[in-house]
Amino acid sequence: MTKRYLSLIFLFSAFFVSAKAACPVSIYVDDSNKNPLSAITIIIDHKSVGVTNATGLANILLDEGVYQIELKKGNSSINRTIRVSCSAENYFAFTLSNLEMKSFELKEVQIVSKTTKRQIETSPFSVQAIDLRKSYDKGGDVSEVLNRASGVKLRSDGNLGAPVQINLGGLQGKAVRLFKDGIPIELFGHGFSLGTIPVNMLDRVEIYKGVLPIYLASDALGGGVNLVTRTGLDQYAELSYEGGSFNTHRATLNALWQDRSKKWYLGTNSSFNYSDNDYKVNAPFYDTQTSVTEYRDARRFHDATKSYYAEAYAGLQNRSWVDDLRLTLINSSFDKELQHDAEMNKVYGQAFSKELNNTALLNYKKRFFNDKLNINLLGSFSSFKTKFVDTATVRYGWDGQIIGSNLRPGEINLGNNQQIDYQFFFSRLIASYQLSAKHTIDFSQMHYEQHRKGSDPLGAISAIERIDVLGVPAVYQKNNLGLGLRSSWLGDHLESIVALKYYHFNTKGYTTDNFGLGWQSSSSGEQLGYLGGLRWNTGRYMFKVSYEYANRLPDEYEIFGDARLIKENMELKPEKSHNVNLNGQYSFQEGDHSLTLSTGLFYRKVKDIIFLQLDIPFSRYINYERAEVKGFEVEANYTLSKRFDFGANLTYQDIRRVEIEETMFKNLEGSRIPNVPFLFGNIWFSTHFNGVFKANDRLEVNWNANYTHRFFLKAIPKNQEPGLFEKVQDFQTSLVIPNDDRLAQFANNVGVYYHFAKPKITLSAECRNIGNEKLYDNFNVQKPGRSLYLKLVYQFL
Repeated sequence: MTKRYLSLIFLFSAFFVSAKAACPVSIYVDDSNKNPLSAITIIIDHKSVGVTNATGLANILLDEGVYQIELKKGNSSINRTIRVSCSAENYFAFTLSNLEMKSFELKEVQIVSKTTKRQIETSPFSVQAIDLRKSYDKGGDVSEVLNRASGVKLRSDGNLGAPVQINLGGLQGKAVRLFKDGIPIELFGHGFSLGTIPVNMLDRVEIYKGVLPIYLASDALGGGVNLVTRTGLDQYAELSYEGGSFNTHRATLNALWQDRSKKWYLGTNSSFNYSDNDYKVNAPFYDTQTSVTEYRDARRFHDATKSYYAEAYAGLQNRSWVDDLRLTLINSSFDKELQHDAEMNKVYGQAFSKELNNTALLNYKKRFFNDKLNINLLGSFSSFKTKFVDTATVRYGWDGQIIGSNLRPGEINLGNNQQIDYQFFFSRLIASYQLSAKHTIDFSQMHYEQHRKGSDPLGAISAIERIDVLGVPAVYQKNNLGLGLRSSWLGDHLESIVALKYYHFNTKGYTTDNFGLGWQSSSSGEQLGYLGGLRWNTGRYMFKVSYEYANRLPDEYEIFGDARLIKENMELKPEKSHNVNLNGQYSFQEGDHSLTLSTGLFYRKVKDIIFLQLDIPFSRYINYERAEVKGFEVEANYTLSKRFDFGANLTYQDIRRVEIEETMFKNLEGSRIPNVPFLFGNIWFSTHFNGVFKANDRLEVNWNANYTHRFFLKAIPKNQEPGLFEKVQDFQTSLVIPNDDRLAQFANNVGVYYHFAKPKITLSAECRNIGNEKLYDNFNVQKPGRSLYLKLVYQFL
């Protein structure tokens, strides 16, 4: 089977053709106030080759070389020299002082991240890139920014450090892959996660919906999110501190230093987080004398989180033998107290988990053959030590008082004193070759390997051999290959991409049967995927269509279980999905006003969903359900007079169970997947004022609101679903979120930010959930109420 798939890949590559070498070139023009300039004609060799659109951008094709270009509007023009190389981004930005003058004062500006954002969003994929450089003054973590993106819903069980689940295009959890700089995020530990990463540490976020590009080199069912850390062409150093409600403290340090020749560099991206997370919730209190449960306000008392992430890197660049060679060393930790179960019914007062991680990465980049061939090779090793302790012999109530003593060890289950050592080996090769002016081959290869061994004297012991299951080494490996062709047509107005992907995994570990017999076992599987996409771009209008037959391999946790209540299943098959996206965008600018409208339709047909089958005394993951997702998303952004920004988005996703085979569940055919929001959106507004107290200072005020329509906790037959805005029946009240007759949850946040020009300091104040609404994401787990935060950002280099 493997040979057949590889043969298909190489046969596929035979269709690639070559032509005269040329490179995509983007030219951006704005004025001294950073306003994009439209209708600027680009002239080369006395011929017009393009005109800037409403966003100030013109896309053209040029052979490699040096050019004199002329920027012209009316009778005014200016000349400038550019150097084009197919291995570079070829994004040239020019600022014009005054278009009414016959000669201009011209200044080049480096805006690499903006260039990358534009290139990403004009690719054939359904993708959104969020530039975070203007959000470094904002508090909180990156999940709050992501949650405002169209088509994205992030869900959490609490405050700082709580697990965060992402819903993207109707698929969620492990169906959506997370990356840090293109590397699977699990290699960096919980110290670097959606619930702990401050915005200051990132340059941008890339959201791929349903279709994953070759360069990410991973298996994913519903797309992925790539968190791109801060880099720069110039030196910088920035320190920030944030403090607020629930004894929350957060700090970051980000810096880059280069020698004058820019031949070598040093840098760091680091963060620290701490919070007691002791906010009030409406919790259940059970009266043992009357057997009555009543709900009262209680303060969380065992939910503290502490984490740090320290990354240091050093590198060589611009050498004859290497373009960039970087060594990165990472140390991180994550300590978390555990407060309650999935529905806040059981209270924990002593259980906790710890994690300590060390990672080393080496990254090599080089261009060959006149920059036609680009090589990006990365290798890493990670060592994790985790600890989970649940040995208490007492039980707690929501008031923090002990309500039971001298009981069996374990508040959560049957008791655990678990220690596990993990070792991760990861390698990735990304290569591209410029076949011609219009065609480029992309190739990726990824190897991921995990070794696990541990102990738990209170954990799972095989019934016959009396072996600590965690003490038997377990190995999980996967290898992914990708081969694609990118092509441009009709002067770069049309872009296409086609690709094949191959996935293979194998595992080796300890397995048991229902009688307690155990033995060493192994399993393997392979799968073929493929994708295609088209993009048509005229500047003002852009249309895209993309498709992927996507696969997600079962991960080590689903295969091996947790050695507590979830048993292993070595026979799991990959999840599979047919993903289709149709996107359109309209951009308009006139004077100081600009408008962007974006819309998207998506469809997913999923089978072999990996599902946790609950059982007593042990559960296990199985391939079970099938689902169908139909949905749309729409977003509008409007800027008025360069000072006021308005925006809104709305997402609807109809996620249904289909092709149910078990007779006892046939009545749920076509029912909604429970505990998943299906209608949600955001509204935001911001404005700024310059020179309020001092020249060149800046005051900014913003407001954003998040809307989440009610959704069901449990599956109900389709014919019993209430209308979208109808009142739920009385017997259904306890089955919905929220369960207090509200049609939806509406959370409002406001922020005020003051930027000092000299020294470069920003002070900010934010109030989240200003209405103190009761908010829920999962089951009946309440999120924080109203909270206040202050933040200081200081740029000292």
